[in-house]
Amino acid sequence: MVDTSRNVLITGSAGFLGEATLDCLTERDDNLFAVALDARRTQGPAGETRRFVSVVRDIREPLDDVLVDYEIDTVIHLAFMLRPPRDVDEAHEVNVTATKHLLEACDRAGTVRQVIYLSSATVYGAHPTYIRPYVETDAPNPVPGFTYSEHKVEAEALLTEYADKHPECAVAILRGCVVTGPGADNFITDSLSMRFLPVPAGANPEMQFLHIDDYASAVESVVKQNAAGVFNIAGSGTVKWREMISMAGNTAIPAPAPVLKALTGISWKTGLQQRSPASGLAFIQYPWLVSTEKIESELGWHPKHSSRATVGQWLGSSR
Repeated sequence: MVDTSRNVLITGSAGFLGEATLDCLTERDDNLFAVALDARRTQGPAGETRRFVSVVRDIREPLDDVLVDYEIDTVIHLAFMLRPPRDVDEAHEVNVTATKHLLEACDRAGTVRQVIYLSSATVYGAHPTYIRPYVETDAPNPVPGFTYSEHKVEAEALLTEYADKHPECAVAILRGCVVTGPGADNFITDSLSMRFLPVPAGANPEMQFLHIDDYASAVESVVKQNAAGVFNIAGSGTVKWREMISMAGNTAIPAPAPVLKALTGISWKTGLQQRSPASGLAFIQYPWLVSTEKIESELGWHPKHSSRATVGQWLGSSR
């Protein structure tokens, strides 16, 4: 059971991750009260014992009144533009500037004792110099031009600065691999929907996936133990990229990496495809696995689903 008498703000609550977070936390503790904040109404879980309220507001708007009126003591910040943006400035406002303003509002409120931020394992980058699974002490090294990762790194820096200024507040950063499950929608699931999928010749990296239920249980563990610090989260085991393509019933079409990168860049710039800029190809060319030893040893969290089983379940639900 999670910590009782908590008033939790969940930003981005109407999304895939937000709904799972809200459902998990309110299911575990009838005394936990959640404020679900999103630009659209959060439906939330059913049941009379689920104590939550939906607040419809853009994350870029001031949030001081929400923090004060509901006496928020725990903030779970999920609001983020997941899709590769056409308008980079707008994405920066949502992903980074809004995070800065949220933390400033937490400072002014004076009641917040824990902040949890969902970052990404992509902050480590996907590079040909990869040697072993990344650990939390490895420095972020995002792929240049991959806005998603670059913005996550900027946001992490804001969280770290806030933690330094507020030692009384437990600030936790979760660096997750691709989270999937029924209803998942991301650049990997987009790619696996293609009947014929171009892949860099000679590349077949191992990949990790995190089941949506395991993601939610990781957040629950952090809340329950008022944990602070950086934690990698991922499903057990790996599955190779081309194997996933076969599991989806699709066909991999190898192409020289420079050629594929050039074509992807052109098709992205001209709007012929909306999946990813050329920088995103690095994540299906080189491995970017992470170690989960820290969260397992310190918080006792363990994923219940393997990466392979998670992919298989998503493929089954998508069909």
